[in-house]
Amino acid sequence: MKGEHLDQTSGITELNRKNARQMLGEFCSYLSEKNPKYNWVGIYALKSNKLILENYVGKPTVHEEINIGEGLCSQAIVQNRIVNEPDVNSNSQYLACSLETRSEVVVPVRYKGIPVGEIDIDSDTKGAFTKDDEEFLSTLSELIAYYVKILSD
Repeated sequence: MKGEHLDQTSGITELNRKNARQMLGEFCSYLSEKNPKYNWVGIYALKSNKLILENYVGKPTVHEEINIGEGLCSQAIVQNRIVNEPDVNSNSQYLACSLETRSEVVVPVRYKGIPVGEIDIDSDTKGAFTKDDEEFLSTLSELIAYYVKILSD
């Protein structure tokens, strides 16, 4: 009897993760459609000292998993702040995803004040992201924090 309840619980957990990934996919699509300078939009969840790409819109990337300590994405988590790089070619810490990418903004997603993941956006335009983008994305990060938290567990 007890084993049946554990199976049901794990089934609900998997359903929650599936729903969270689907919601974050819709979120990425929304952002991509909202602003033409958002050429690649992804959501990473923090799991065991790694950032795991949970969903994205744009060209495929080899960076589906990023170790903490590598790249601009990692900086946003370690420093718990927005990283806005206007010229990725001038920053040796940038992990190249696409040859066309010129700028990147990474916004931590916090659940109860603790980083659980991030929104990562690349643009093919140099200096594409403004303070308005940072504020907009920061507000949105609060709205998706619960879903990212589900995937970070």
